[in-house]
Amino acid sequence: MFMTIVISCAAFGFLWFAVPFACRRLEERRLARMCRQMRAIVLSYDDGPSGQLSPDLIDLLDRHQARATVFMLGRNAERHPEMVERYRQGGHEIASHSQNHLNAWKSAPWAVWRDIAAGRRTLAGFGADAALFRPPYGKVTLAGLLQAAVQRMRHAFWTVDSRDSWNRRPIDEVIAHVEAMGGGVVLMHDTDRAGRGPEPEKHAQYVLDLTQRLIDFAAANGFRLMRFGDLTGSGAGR
Repeated sequence: MFMTIVISCAAFGFLWFAVPFACRRLEERRLARMCRQMRAIVLSYDDGPSGQLSPDLIDLLDRHQARATVFMLGRNAERHPEMVERYRQGGHEIASHSQNHLNAWKSAPWAVWRDIAAGRRTLAGFGADAALFRPPYGKVTLAGLLQAAVQRMRHAFWTVDSRDSWNRRPIDEVIAHVEAMGGGVVLMHDTDRAGRGPEPEKHAQYVLDLTQRLIDFAAANGFRLMRFGDLTGSGAGR
């Protein structure tokens, strides 16, 4: 009896993480295929808006009439509402990244549920697409899949990770990755805190430099810069 309980718990624990992980991998392949077919590059930024990087990033994007998708934390949107408005006025796509960035694999399911719901409410108040959601750290559990179904959310993953906030990749390597894949959804972070990355004081400049290089690469090689909702046909709000 005891062993049966142990095996059942182990099986459930495996499914708790494995099923959402498999769903994520399938979605990443779908995104990569769409980017390749449309020769599309999606500039996506998590964790914003920020007080220092956001103004420079918005200026850079607007100078090139490049439209990006920004997955904002509710708490940061409340701290920097003027930056949310600047993104919105510039035609950039605004979506949720939760309220407080809880890791679904390390937090209680009910706490994660509340954090996601709170972030959606906060960002919806700023005119964001309440349905488009990027899970913090890309982590999802069975509870997350259930919440997405119940609240009609679309999980928005990525295909190219710049690792700007923890183990920064050389910019040439990121560009080569995008070229090899025939496009991609590129993950960057719009934050004044560089997390565990090397030389955190250089994080902002790295994001700006990478963004500029991606814009230049797209223009020189016939790629289209697209917002996430435009790529997937979901029609996300501005």
